[in-house]
This record gives sequence, C-alpha cells and structure tokens, in this order.
Amino acid sequence: MIKGKQSWTVTNIMKMYKDKKVLSFDHPIQRKSEAWSVLQKSLLIHSMLSGYPVPNIYVLREDSELLDEKKKPIYNFSVLDGKQRLTNVLSYLEGDYPLSDNIPNVTIEDEEYEISGKYFSDLDEAVRYELQRYKFEIFSFEQTTNDEVEEIFFRLNNATPLTKSQVSKAKIGTEMATLINELLASKFYAESCSFSKGQIKNSDDQKTLLLGMMLLDYLAGSYEMKDFSENTLLEYSEHVKNTYTEEQKNTLVSCIEYLTDAFPKKDKQLRKITIPMLMVMANVSMEHEIKPMYFRQWFECFTVEDNEQELYKRFCSSGSTKLEKIKGRLAVITNSFCEFQEIEAPEYLINIVEEVYSKLEDSDEEDDTFNDNLIITEEETNNTDTDTEAENNMPALN
Repeated sequence: MIKGKQSWTVTNIMKMYKDKKVLSFDHPIQRKSEAWSVLQKSLLIHSMLSGYPVPNIYVLREDSELLDEKKKPIYNFSVLDGKQRLTNVLSYLEGDYPLSDNIPNVTIEDEEYEISGKYFSDLDEAVRYELQRYKFEIFSFEQTTNDEVEEIFFRLNNATPLTKSQVSKAKIGTEMATLINELLASKFYAESCSFSKGQIKNSDDQKTLLLGMMLLDYLAGSYEMKDFSENTLLEYSEHVKNTYTEEQKNTLVSCIEYLTDAFPKKDKQLRKITIPMLMVMANVSMEHEIKPMYFRQWFECFTVEDNEQELYKRFCSSGSTKLEKIKGRLAVITNSFCEFQEIEAPEYLINIVEEVYSKLEDSDEEDDTFNDNLIITEEETNNTDTDTEAENNMPALN
C-alpha cells in the first residue's frame, strides 16, 4: 500500500470529474451521500475563501492502463473520504445553489467582498478566481487490496458515526457491495418502496436488502440466522464475503427483478419490516410461475382486507428483530399468500408455519409467556419501521 501526497485546485478537480472522467465519487464501499444544508455548504465555501482549515481528501489511485495524448499513463481516482466536500464545491460552481444569507464577508488581498446569498456567477471576479484556485490536500493510496481499501475506509470514518448497516456493506467486500448498489438502484428500491428521508440517511434500504439475503440463505440452509439484530447482520456480511455463490446471486437478483415487475409504482405498504418477507414470497412465486400482477393483487388484499393482517401486526411489535417474531411474520404472510394463490407452502416454510400456528392455538389468552409478547399498541405499530436510537448511532468499527 503506497500513499502519496499532492495538491489539487478546484479547477483541476472539476476537469478531472467533468471533462477527463478520471475522478469518481461512487466507489462501491461508499455510503450514500447525506444531504448537507445550505448553511453547511456555505460554511465550507467561506472556510476555503477565508483560510480556515478544511480536512484533507483521501483517494484511491488506480492505473487505467491507458495513455493520454502525451503518451503519459492515465490514472483513475476514487474518493474514499471527502466526497461531500468535493461534490458540494463542484455543485456550487455549477450554479446549483446560492450561499446562505447568514454568511459573513470575506477579505481577499486586503479588500472585503460580500458573498452572502450569491450564486457562483454572482461573485466578484476576484472571489471566483480565489475559489477556483483553492488547493485541496490530497492523499492517494495505490497498489491496495480490497481488504486494505475497506480498512482505510473504516479508519477514515472512525470519528464519523456509521450505522452497523453501513459498516456491513463495507464488510461484505467490494464485489458484493457493487451488486448491492445495483439492486438498490432498481426501480423497486429506488421508487416503489416507502422509505423516509431519515431511513435512507441511515441506509435502511440497504439493511432490508441484506436482511432479505440473510433470510433467503437461512431458509435454504446455508446460514444459521440468529435474529435480525445489527450484530447478526454484521456477522452475516462477513460470512458471505467471497463466499456468495452464483446460484445465490441469481436467486437474489431474480427476486428483486420480480418485485420490480410486481410493484411498478410507489406503495406505502412496502415498509422495511415487510420487504425481507416479500423477497421470500417472490422466490416462492417464481417457483410456482405466478405472474407478478397476481403477487401485487395478493399483497393489496393482505394489507387491506385479509384478516391475517391483524395477526401479522402482532409480530411487528417491540422485539421484532427476535427470531420468534421473524418466524411469526414469515408464517402469517406465507399462510396468507398460499391461501390466496391456492398453492401449498414449500417444504422450507411448512415447519415454520406449523410451529407458529401451533403455538397460537395452544396459547391461552391469559398466558403472559406468549400473549404478552404479541400485544401491540397503535403507537408501536407506527414505530415498527424505525430502529432504536442505539442501533442507528453505532460507532464505526476499526
């Protein structure tokens, strides 16, 4: 692993990104960009113009094995740390936003200039020039393995809280992270599912995909799943790194493609607690060659008319990450689906269905050991799509 240091002006960075196409902000290991406020963006611009310290940028340098017009090697650069800073500066130069009205004036060569409320094109020429020639300190890594890149990412983000879901994506390896990015960009995840801005920020869409993968592997007998906790998800991510087979990939991709066809538009019922279950049902549907439109019809019935929905909600109460609750949701949704489609449950689900419904039949209404765990209030129902505060603010791991 070799590390070099150099300085890039904003003008050079713009050319590398826009013209030469050698600068990338979407390395597979990267987490999704968090939206900065206008004030945050403006303070960055003000810091650059006023001489306040701005953190260094860290990139991965890779030889493209191509030569430019001067016969010099062309290198590609992927940003590992500093994505937000660079993209927001470039966005400002592109005229995407004006600076905040609360930003103070700047002084350049003993002359004071007003910058508040101004787009880049509105700035005085001296200020534009100063911003364009600003130099970021760049540290570049090369000749690195994927494992080393992952470790660099963790260490650079050590002071930045990462959810364990975000850590899981990095732990899963570059190849699998690329596949996950592609699936999260599908119409099903990007448009049809009902994720709030806060959930997207916490990478909950990514979490549901990983949970669905883990559940499919659990039912196939290739992974002994403990629960849906963040720790288990991290363990699973490390488990599948470099071991996920082509058969597993094909099953996963087919499930997401099927759900994309089944849900051509946004559906508010496609919530994160249910999406992993739907991935399993999509696999069952394909095994029985059920058309996506009939899958959608069942889901609409299940969420609106089916009496099983009330039973399903009971298994979405607090403690919903426990294996008992997961099996409960899976059993209820399987029973509803198979009755609607008039098919038999597959063997890998029959035991779960029988186990859950047997407990329901045997339990007494006053038996605290079981029924108390099923009671769910309206408030809990509304909160089933949010993780605990502790889970959403897990520190990064080294």
